Amino acid sequence: MLGPGTTSVARLNPNVSTDKVSLGGKLEPNQEGHFVYPESDDRFTSAAAFSSVANAVAATEASWGESIQWASRRDKLVVVPDSGKDLNAFYARAQGGLFFFHDIDRLTGETVHSGRSGEVATHEAFHAILDAKRPEYLSSWDTDPGAFHEAMGDIGALALSLQNERVLELVAQQTGGDLRKQNSAAALGEELGLALNHRAGHNATGGPWTRNAINNFTWVDPDTLPGQAPPDQLSSEVHSLSRLWTGAMYEILTGIVQVNLAQGQDAKTALRGGGEELLKMQGRLLQEGMAPQASFRFQEMARALIRSEDELNGGQYSALIAEVMDRRRILPQGVRLLAQDLSGAHPVKVTLEGAQFGPFEGMEVSHKVSGEARGLLEDEGEKVQLSKNLARLIANGDILMTLPHQDPSSLRLVKDDGEPYRGVVRWKEGKAMIEPTYVIG
Repeated sequence: MLGPGTTSVARLNPNVSTDKVSLGGKLEPNQEGHFVYPESDDRFTSAAAFSSVANAVAATEASWGESIQWASRRDKLVVVPDSGKDLNAFYARAQGGLFFFHDIDRLTGETVHSGRSGEVATHEAFHAILDAKRPEYLSSWDTDPGAFHEAMGDIGALALSLQNERVLELVAQQTGGDLRKQNSAAALGEELGLALNHRAGHNATGGPWTRNAINNFTWVDPDTLPGQAPPDQLSSEVHSLSRLWTGAMYEILTGIVQVNLAQGQDAKTALRGGGEELLKMQGRLLQEGMAPQASFRFQEMARALIRSEDELNGGQYSALIAEVMDRRRILPQGVRLLAQDLSGAHPVKVTLEGAQFGPFEGMEVSHKVSGEARGLLEDEGEKVQLSKNLARLIANGDILMTLPHQDPSSLRLVKDDGEPYRGVVRWKEGKAMIEPTYVIG
């Protein structure tokens, strides 16, 4: 873990905002008129969280060559640097913002602020960025879109950390440019991860990090995965499953850096260029007509990634991507050409029927699936899959039950363990339906 440093925010307004990001609350400058404070000053958290998010958004817009329009339809993404006691952080569309927290590390006795971590803040910023580009992903009840959201947060944090001079220096020393070696960029959210492990009383995250981009996970049908699993195994929980896609993208980054080194670049230059290319790759993937518009499986996203590389980057890294996706069993070579047309999206709706739904039986639920409707048989299969997804989420306690008089927007949509609910019951004229919360951590 690196200690605190200072950073500059371009086009900073006096009220601590940019054209796309604003600070929730006031922040007074120090005696020199700057927003630089010692760690012991409460203002340090506000400055750290805001600057990390503002710079992540600005860097992404510059890399992708576009202006991000938030899914909340607000002009600016709000950064709330300390929303209370918890070892957590999340993005909430309805509130149009990112929310960070604090808690005491039970082993060290030190207070951990999630907003002080550049990686955590950037991860949350990329939830908002992805929601701006593909808002239907947070409407999906499938596992893969939620896991992709988490992976996008980690990939964005990783890519931008390799633009930080101090991180570059450290990672170059640790790896010599060989990203297969464990390093500080691959280990995401170290301080928060350690505090989570100390709270759990055991190694709950797999090491001194929140997640590690270096892994060997291969694809397994999410329907066959348990709801929870040890850190060395995948589960259907989105943070766990996300490591499959993050690990694949990290392998691709490793390959890009190896190409840079082979061209004679020194380790720092190769790493910086790899991070830049990784971020650009995400932007190409999210261009119109590339990544699926609505719910999908990783296999479909892998096809879209190769297609975006073929069509928008001259196929420079298409072979590398295909090799990694084949090795990870996400997109085996033998099925690569069996693609369906995923342009557009179509709605799927069911009424939950069966004892497995408990008090949620009889409620309506819907989402959109990528591609046009493909006939009665496929439509029925999608309905069955939607019902299975809801049964799994209900069993995991991810759906919040409400009373007819309760307005979901006035409720805390976060569980006792700090994880956001995936869905909440809304009542209209005595009829109940389950809708997404649009909150993700």
